[in-house]
Amino acid sequence: MIDDPLGQILVERQFLPLGDCRDLLATARSEDRFLEEILIRERNFSRPALLKILENEYFCPAVDLEETPGDPALLSIIPRRVATRHLVFPVGTDGPAMKVAFFNPTDAKASAAISQIASRTVTPLVALRNDLRDTIKRRYDDLERELSASAHPDDGKPEQTPTDRPTPTDRSMQVEERPDVLLSFGKEDDQSATALVDKLVDEAYKRGTTDVHIEPKEHELVVRFRLDGVLCRAATLPASLAASVVSRIKILGGMDIAERRMPQDGRHTVKKEDQLLDLRISSVPSQFGEKIVIRLLSKSKGLLELDNLGMPPAVREGFADLLRNPQGFYLVTGPTGSGKTTTLYAALNALDCESVNVMTLEDPIEYSLPRITQIQVREDIGLTFASGLRSFLRQDPDVILIGEIRDAATVEIACRAALTGHKVFSTIHTNDAAQAIPRLVDMGAPPYLVAATLKGVLAQRLIRRLCPDCKEAYTPNQSELAVLGYPKIDELHRGRGCTTCSGTGFKGRSAVYEYLPVSDNIIKLIVERASSFAIHHAARQNGMIPMSEFAKRAALAGTTSVAEIQRAVLADEGREQLCVHCSQVVSLDFAVCPFCQHVLKEKCTGCEHPLDPTWEACPNCGLEVESELRKAYCPHCQAPITGQRDSCPFCGGDLE
Repeated sequence: MIDDPLGQILVERQFLPLGDCRDLLATARSEDRFLEEILIRERNFSRPALLKILENEYFCPAVDLEETPGDPALLSIIPRRVATRHLVFPVGTDGPAMKVAFFNPTDAKASAAISQIASRTVTPLVALRNDLRDTIKRRYDDLERELSASAHPDDGKPEQTPTDRPTPTDRSMQVEERPDVLLSFGKEDDQSATALVDKLVDEAYKRGTTDVHIEPKEHELVVRFRLDGVLCRAATLPASLAASVVSRIKILGGMDIAERRMPQDGRHTVKKEDQLLDLRISSVPSQFGEKIVIRLLSKSKGLLELDNLGMPPAVREGFADLLRNPQGFYLVTGPTGSGKTTTLYAALNALDCESVNVMTLEDPIEYSLPRITQIQVREDIGLTFASGLRSFLRQDPDVILIGEIRDAATVEIACRAALTGHKVFSTIHTNDAAQAIPRLVDMGAPPYLVAATLKGVLAQRLIRRLCPDCKEAYTPNQSELAVLGYPKIDELHRGRGCTTCSGTGFKGRSAVYEYLPVSDNIIKLIVERASSFAIHHAARQNGMIPMSEFAKRAALAGTTSVAEIQRAVLADEGREQLCVHCSQVVSLDFAVCPFCQHVLKEKCTGCEHPLDPTWEACPNCGLEVESELRKAYCPHCQAPITGQRDSCPFCGGDLE
């Protein structure tokens, strides 16, 4: 066994024979140096090669501290004794997070210590031990000299250069990077590619990754994982491995390895910890080679119950009416990866599938549903959504699930199926529920047909949940209060970052919804080909609560952070509104409609700042607003209540 962490990595990954590693470790100990210093001096490895080995071992970005200037302001946050004890160095900031270089990014004790001292999330990077040691001494020595000079301005003696600072000669002892030794898992290229692909899939599964992106660049092969909906770099491989890695993945997916000019799709199943993992593989040609995306789906994962989706009472009640109705056309909308399919599967799971004939047409079939007939779309043989749906109607179905509305033919057949007494579910890609209706009409569906069959639209997004192990309370600033629209909040929550959440501060995701039932006034707007703004405004008047309000409540409840709801939900909020007097679309910043002169916003009596009529206080000067449209608050969850309601739409509590 090798008692040096780097030596253990090099031997296990077959970068270095065991005997040679022991000899180099003996030399390092006799000279009181780290192993990496001897490896670079003896020209076994270059500095970039060692950094990439560590990056690929820990699936964490590497940083060369000799070429990184760093941020002197961060040195005053992390004490020198802490940096020396844990061998860490603050490199910079990444939004609210602090980027910190570790030799071992999985060191939970060091990460927790830095997070606690800095009171912020830590984004881990990996660096060489000798670089960390030298950088810590050099940068903190410089800081102490600056502080000493400011305390004694008359002392003009030049400082002596520390003897242990790396010299130009030391830097010149680097060798050229040898890409062939970076990930040599075996003696043959195909064996190394096999081991590498297996390791990528294993690591992605352990981290709960939904997608693996393998992207060829000019001089490297970048691997990124999608964790909780956000892509992060996991490894950087040499460009020489791109061809063998891509070929190995295409062989697994049953794809043509000789075809590199056209996109291809494949599929493979592996077993991980007594669970079947379905790999959906997609390849597309790019500038420097084929890009591969692998989607990971657990076949053994149980279906969610409708009651476990976390729908607020107001949305759950409307969705329950949707399920009770024996016929009609129902849509679930949102961007890719927002959980639309999961919601529809939960809806089908709630049906009595023994007494009704349920058929689905999907691309691809993500999960196998018992007691349901599922059909895979195959456009290469002419089995499209439209043609498959025509065949469905001859199979005496009661409930039909269409994976996605893509064209006019599918829309029209789905509407006519709903018109003849079937219940039809489907998905569409729009930003909110109101936009789904004009999208159907734009696709070519007759407005009268959409108005006659569409019964409801559910829009949803996924937001990341704060990690329970590192969630902390803090005092919000004025900009965050302005985003939420509640000026009197004392504290919010954020994630510091820990080993449980890989330093992100988030663990898992939950959905936020808005449900738009198609009422009589909405039907009239559909026939008139009204804009999505008009439909959204009418739905709000009918009592629809937009998903942005549910997202803000999640931040107030400590489920997620303000930054997360800005990224996932509020970023798509439009900057336009509908004048309630003349129905013209105007800017959200306008206080008066330029078409009819109707007052759209009140003005603060203290500073003349335009106000939303539902605000309690001016966000500019803090003066309490005297308005006839003052909000009432739920006595259970303190959520704002607008209109006359018997129960809270957020928590379901009775209103006094």
